[in-house]
Amino acid sequence: MDTRILRKTWILSLIVLNIACSKDDDIATVTPEVTLVEKEGKWLCEFGQTCEHIYQFELKKDSKISISVEDVTGNSTVSLDLSVDFGQFGGPNLLNNGEVSYYGCTDQNEEISLTNITISETAIYNFSVARDWGLSAGPEGSYKVTIISDTPFIDKSGIIQNTEAINYDRECL
Repeated sequence: MDTRILRKTWILSLIVLNIACSKDDDIATVTPEVTLVEKEGKWLCEFGQTCEHIYQFELKKDSKISISVEDVTGNSTVSLDLSVDFGQFGGPNLLNNGEVSYYGCTDQNEEISLTNITISETAIYNFSVARDWGLSAGPEGSYKVTIISDTPFIDKSGIIQNTEAINYDRECL
């Protein structure tokens, strides 16, 4: 009787080990493509600093995207940048006709809505949501951003929070 129990336990252990070591573990995970992304952010800037959150997305050439920034709080003035990741930030901004300045056409706590932005090349893009120190009041605030595309894209889920916006210059073109 004890031998049968021992044998069944041993067979059951082999089955469990075989399932745990299946060859399906080596399958690469695929990042799903989406057509809509919503993110919420909270700035906490250093004194005197224009800070930003930077998100990364892999967008396809000739896609048309729309961006909206809503629920802006903290007497914050928002500026935006959308540029190809060149390994450094501050490339030509698609939101400002290729200028290196940030798109900024709002006052404190105003929402931004931009439509029909054409993506110039398939690449990873940095999307920055900056809080202009000189036009905002205090060091903190929050927002919600929505990005919609007519073609699927990949949310790289990377975010750099509350970093200083290097060479910050804001224009309304």
